Amino acid sequence: MKGVILAAGFGSRLLPFTSFRPKHLLPVAGKPILHHSLEYMRDVLDITDVTIVVGYQRNAIMDYFHNGQDFGMDISYIVQHENHARGIAAAIGLVEGKIEEDFVLQLGDNLFGADLKKVIDHHFSSNSTATLHIEENPNPQRYGVVEIDGDKVLSVVEKPANPKSNNVITGFYVLSPVIFNMISGLKPSARGEYELSDALQALIDNNYRVTAAKIDGWRLDIGYPEDLLAVNKLYLNEHTHTVEGELINSTIIPPVYISKNCSIESSTIGPYAMIEEGVNIQNCEIKNSVVLEKSKLNRCFISDSVIGTNSRLLGLRGHSLKVGDYSDISNGTV
Repeated sequence: MKGVILAAGFGSRLLPFTSFRPKHLLPVAGKPILHHSLEYMRDVLDITDVTIVVGYQRNAIMDYFHNGQDFGMDISYIVQHENHARGIAAAIGLVEGKIEEDFVLQLGDNLFGADLKKVIDHHFSSNSTATLHIEENPNPQRYGVVEIDGDKVLSVVEKPANPKSNNVITGFYVLSPVIFNMISGLKPSARGEYELSDALQALIDNNYRVTAAKIDGWRLDIGYPEDLLAVNKLYLNEHTHTVEGELINSTIIPPVYISKNCSIESSTIGPYAMIEEGVNIQNCEIKNSVVLEKSKLNRCFISDSVIGTNSRLLGLRGHSLKVGDYSDISNGTV
């Protein structure tokens, strides 16, 4: 079985942290988001043949993963160019030439703490043309909303003003190649995109079997900086506590991830701090925060914040800060 991961988006909601890198390479517990997605496909779903649809800053993604050999995988790439048709369905349509049988589709900015192999098993045991992983959400109007009867999907609507249910599609699907026939007949939605929800509804309208599966566990759509903090917290709790950098007269409150080539001096770090490679920290207190690579912090007291790459911060104190790449801030309180 093949996997497809969509990783072409710009990530405007994650600005300023996507100005110089694709959102899919933002770190979660020491590894890029997309690295976790690929490991999930390999280790949980037993899928090693994966096509990644890339676009914005595609060379950064391709240079990181290459052909997948170092990950025990076979990774290929298809480019969704900026002037190409927009939308998830348009991105899926690009991989048609690589797909001959049912395949797994995962959105590259979603991470899962659930056994989604059960979704694949459900797909085949129910003889479905498409199977959607769904969850209940208190704000369904932000997502693709499904109306269901048992496991049968009756309707799919993208971001409806008046949702018929609170069951929403996550970023995980099992699809038959029949989906490409539906995509070829789509027209752009009101927002100018080719919607996967419309292709799924076309399957339903043409009497194909579309089913839904709810699986216990968590899922996070990493769309905003606070989502990056939340998913780091989940991974640090479940997977790792790692200190690779140099500690000098400092206190570490687990769990944290401190990358190699970091220097931490006279500071208290944690809990839930993710410090990327090459960061220098002196006389600071940092908790529940992400500090991106090669930044330098001195006399800073921050929490629930994301600090961008190559930032220089002196005497900064604050909560829920979003400090962009290459920032230079002295003696600020936010």
